[in-house]
Amino acid sequence: MSETPNENFLQPSQTDFEKFKMLVSEHFQLDDALIEHDVPTFYLKQPQETKQAFLKLLRQLETMGFIAFLRKSDGKLVLKIFPKPPSKPSNTRINWLLFFATIGTTFATGYLLAEGLASIGGAIDPIIGGFMFTIAIMAILGLHEMGHKLTANKSGIDATPPYFIPGPPINLGGFGTFGAVILQKSLPPNKDVLFDIGLSGPIVSFIMAVIATAIGSTMAVNAPLVEGATSLPTPLIAILIWRLFLNVGLIQIPSSGQLYMHPVEFAGWVGLLVTALNLLPVAMLDGGHIARAIVGDKVRTILAMISILLLIVGGFWLMAVFILLLSMQRHPGPLDDVSTLSFGRKLLAAALVVVFVLSFPLF
Repeated sequence: MSETPNENFLQPSQTDFEKFKMLVSEHFQLDDALIEHDVPTFYLKQPQETKQAFLKLLRQLETMGFIAFLRKSDGKLVLKIFPKPPSKPSNTRINWLLFFATIGTTFATGYLLAEGLASIGGAIDPIIGGFMFTIAIMAILGLHEMGHKLTANKSGIDATPPYFIPGPPINLGGFGTFGAVILQKSLPPNKDVLFDIGLSGPIVSFIMAVIATAIGSTMAVNAPLVEGATSLPTPLIAILIWRLFLNVGLIQIPSSGQLYMHPVEFAGWVGLLVTALNLLPVAMLDGGHIARAIVGDKVRTILAMISILLLIVGGFWLMAVFILLLSMQRHPGPLDDVSTLSFGRKLLAAALVVVFVLSFPLF
């Protein structure tokens, strides 16, 4: 979505403009009011409180079919009013089609994982392994997106149901899914809401991925040692879970053979990877929303470059290229891009750094 609507505002009558001026002046102290390029434009005095005033104005404008943008330009506070863009209804048949397709591709991944373990002597049924992987990974991805959806709905933002994205199964180099997304049909009103939307998904998926990792680690499959077996980089949280469970006896090292990752634990691993990647402070990723709410353009550019380097070090080359392409996309920001983020949310941002460190598979 562009920073301002592409459609030109139809030339408002003087009466219409005076209505907008009176409405804006109820909430803000004005320096100037005029029509610029057919757009009602209001220059606000500084300093003054803008966050709550803008929310009140926005609610009034929405009942009239309009929205407002608040920006700082050349050191001036500028508020512009536009017609609210029309919102097309979602075709939920596409959501259901992708949902069932992703169930199929994730089941294939879980089945192949379990079948490989069974073929070397592991006591696991491929069909059960396929279902368990599907349930675990769909719960992680689905609840991640529902966290976004519920937060958007609570804030009055129109958003689609989740679109699950099927992917190639593990024998073709994939995980059975490319994740899931929801599409926002309108911009968040301010930086607080933008932050909340970015926060809600990763927090939920992190919790669900930790649960899957913990449960799956107790189900590790004992099978004969196979030379050349794939070893995955391990997230720090998985290492901590294993050490804790070893100490309390929930996991026992066998006297012979080797412990292999159960499909449920693999779903937890994928979930932690998805959480970490989503927290990268780039463009329209969850971390990009969070960074957009906290820091300026220069800092976000530096963070994007650090993210790309981290992916290269971790061996995620394709993701590094994808992030590089994403970083070229400009984030539109919220409707009110002037009011600052609340202090409590800034503290939560520090907690998200901890979540990223625990989730990223680098060890």
